[in-house]
Amino acid sequence: MGLKQKGSQESTPCSQPYRYHEITWADDMEWGAAELYKATGEKRYLDEAAEFAREINTVSWMGKDTARHYEYYPFVNIGHYALYSIADEKLKKELAAYYKNGIEKVYEKSLKNPYRMGVPFIWCSYNLVTAFITQGVLYQKMTKDRQYEGFIIENRDWLFGRNPWGISAFIGIPKKEGNYPQYPHSPMAHVTGREITGGLNDGPVYGSIYNSLWGIRLVNGPDKYAPFNSDLVVYHDDYGDYSTNEPIMDGTANASFFMAFWALDSLSNPIDRKE
Repeated sequence: MGLKQKGSQESTPCSQPYRYHEITWADDMEWGAAELYKATGEKRYLDEAAEFAREINTVSWMGKDTARHYEYYPFVNIGHYALYSIADEKLKKELAAYYKNGIEKVYEKSLKNPYRMGVPFIWCSYNLVTAFITQGVLYQKMTKDRQYEGFIIENRDWLFGRNPWGISAFIGIPKKEGNYPQYPHSPMAHVTGREITGGLNDGPVYGSIYNSLWGIRLVNGPDKYAPFNSDLVVYHDDYGDYSTNEPIMDGTANASFFMAFWALDSLSNPIDRKE
């Protein structure tokens, strides 16, 4: 079906004011073809995977100042990693170079602020952070090149509180004396009082985006993070703020990958992790 109807389909919001603007699709085709080759051994799938890999190339949000909502979803191309293990040496170098290109672009942008954050603060910025970490980890697994490991870990630590608000991105983590979202934009949590443990929130957004969205209002009393907000970027731990404090399933799923990676890595390389 994908070969017959190449391209992407934006979401259709009907009565809702916001659209999901995904434009990428060749990465999905690359991943699908790579997995079909592994399952069948039919060379045409390998050839098609390589074709789509070169078509998507380095297309990404990485290095950009902004992007439309979900324009580059799912924010990281797993297809390059899926294809890498079955590619010839020439293609392997190309695939690794695609990943490295994105990592370098984010790193260059990070040098312009004291927190060394290179992601644009568009809606669901934590999605971009988890995607960047995943790409960095996959690049490291593919090439054994660990030159970016420190920077990747800085991005991980941004999610755990090394940020202007001093708050974890994950609900309920860290549990002991942790500072994490108390009022996520979740009807289930709001009505039942149940904690959505492990849920990753949207994350901080540009003030210009926050001020342009419909129906946002703070409902949980005084904003204790107000002193750390600016005209540029804002975050609110408040049920009424769906732009920065809503749990996101895709980002949570992405985060589970690199959390598992570091858990296994720390077991196999305890000395490296301590250093």
